[in-house]
Amino acid sequence: MNIAARKKAKMAGLCAAVVAATLSVTGCSYINPQATTMQYSPGDGIVEEMDQVSLNNILIVAESENDPGRILGTVVNKTDQDITLTVTTDQASAEVEVPANGETRLQDSENEATLDQAGAQPGMMVETTFDTGESELTKSVPVLDHTFPRYAEYIPGGAPETPANPSNTPGAAEHGSGH
Repeated sequence: MNIAARKKAKMAGLCAAVVAATLSVTGCSYINPQATTMQYSPGDGIVEEMDQVSLNNILIVAESENDPGRILGTVVNKTDQDITLTVTTDQASAEVEVPANGETRLQDSENEATLDQAGAQPGMMVETTFDTGESELTKSVPVLDHTFPRYAEYIPGGAPETPANPSNTPGAAEHGSGH
């Protein structure tokens, strides 16, 4: 092999190494999945697909684990028959009527679905079963309170006047922790 051929092979190998390094540094390598191909819930609630219905941004709002909890989100019926979706936790259940080939927005006052007890403290998840009579799905659903002002109007019985945030809780210095 002559010297010119060796130099060309060496240069080609060096160029390939630079291209590979550049692609991996810029995030364009095949190892990192493309972010736009990943499905995720863009809201605070869960997004799930069942055989007959889609659950979109489903969550529960309540003041405490033992207080009533209102279910929020949208349930979409993908069939040509009306469906009754039963939502059940260990503590309570509620029914949601969903019209054929339609949707039920649980934020709307005419579609209010309330559990006798939320089942978990706000900020936690509660194991929840969704049952259409034809299919069933169990998922952990977030329980939120009026910390987010957008949910205050949905708190069963109304949100308290005092904001729910850490500034209302006595800090360590107020308890004489010695700091």
